[in-house]
This record gives sequence, structure tokens and C-alpha cells, in this order.
Amino acid sequence: MRISALFALVFCFVMLAGCGGMPKPQIDATMPRSDATNVRASVMATNYDSSWDKENVRLRVHQIWLNRDGVPTNKETVLDKAFDGRQGDQRAVLKMKDSEGRSSNRVRLQFELVSGENKTNENVSAASTLEWKLSSSLANKDLLLLAVVSRKGRNNYALDVLYALDPATGYIEQVLPSYDAK
Repeated sequence: MRISALFALVFCFVMLAGCGGMPKPQIDATMPRSDATNVRASVMATNYDSSWDKENVRLRVHQIWLNRDGVPTNKETVLDKAFDGRQGDQRAVLKMKDSEGRSSNRVRLQFELVSGENKTNENVSAASTLEWKLSSSLANKDLLLLAVVSRKGRNNYALDVLYALDPATGYIEQVLPSYDAK
């Protein structure tokens, strides 16, 4: 009895010691230009049912171009990812520049959760505009945006949380809801 208990204890120790050094993923991500960040999107639901399919739920990301004074001048659609579409297949580029083409770390993004069976009855359920302030470990990377959405009512959805993930390292950072340390 003692020997089997000792054997079980040694076996558990060996298993735990062996699992501590899990290897890092071997992912060869496409490196963007020095003044850009590549992004893909994946949209996941917390309370999915079959009615989502006909309501055509999509996550849209717009880059808002700022002039040198920080005033918005125009906006460009970067991503339009359908909930029921192929996840992560569309790569977009965030240009880390201002409206005049100079390199800038002040990039403003607008995230919209859009639904509607067609363009005539499109509904923006949730929207948030923020300055793209991710940590330096996520700068100039090939990132995956993970959007978690939920349904609040017919054709009404909420963008619960949005993460930026670096698949090459596994590092993840929350984008929305944003938190600014004061």
C-alpha cells in the first residue's frame, strides 16, 4: 500500500514537472511594414441561436484619419467581418500614419457591431471609438482581434469585449471596454 502511494506521488510529481515547460507556438506570422499593424478578426457569440444567421451580424472596423492637430479628417473601412463568415480569413492593415502620410502613433479606430438582413435595414447596435493604444509588445505585429458579442433583442447586439491577440507569442490584451489608468 505504501509503495503504491509513493509510486502515485512520484508519478504525479514527474507529470507536473514535465508539463511546466510547455513549448511556445511555432507560428510564422506575416510581418507588416514598419509603419503598420496587420489585423484579422474573429467574432464569437455568448448566447447564439439560429436567428443570428438571417440577421447578418457583422463587426466593422474603421480607421479615422487625424491631421497633425488630432482633428478627424476622414474615415476608411478596414474590416467588415460577418459573424457566420470564415473567421480570421481577411487581413487588413492599420496604417500608423496621420492624414498627411507622416508616421504617427495616434491612430483612432471605430468599432461597430452592425446587423440587418440587407443594406436597407442595417442597424448599428453598438459602436465605440478609441485611440489605438496597445502595448509596445503588440506594435508592428500580425494580430487577431477577438470580438465577443451577445444578443440583447431582435436585431440588437452588444459588443461585450474585444481582445487583441498575437498568435506568435500568445500575448493577449483587452481593447474594449478600454481601461485608462489615471
